[in-house]
Amino acid sequence: MDLKRALESYKWAEHLKNSLIMSSQLLASVPSYPENERGGATRAVITVLELLRGDAQRASHATGEQPFLRAAEELSGAISLAESREYGLAAERVGMAISQVTTSAQGAWERLSADGFV
Repeated sequence: MDLKRALESYKWAEHLKNSLIMSSQLLASVPSYPENERGGATRAVITVLELLRGDAQRASHATGEQPFLRAAEELSGAISLAESREYGLAAERVGMAISQVTTSAQGAWERLSADGFV
């Protein structure tokens, strides 16, 4: 991995990891909402997941890293599960997306570390 790609991958990975952790926490909170608020909360969380899926796709395109694309696929699954109100299972899929993003971050970190940047 060249240095420019490592920097780009690391930037995308850190952005996505933080956002995915937040979205997982949002998914976990939806069942605690009053029933009459869950529909709106679900739509809001799905919107966040859709935005993150787009970010993961852009990260894959910008870096050529397949784990970002796999993270986007996991987010598609999480969106479908959230639409079915399967919030726990959706959060698990977000966790799988985090794992994929972490894979890209690790490779980038190794290159940046080897070159003395971190």
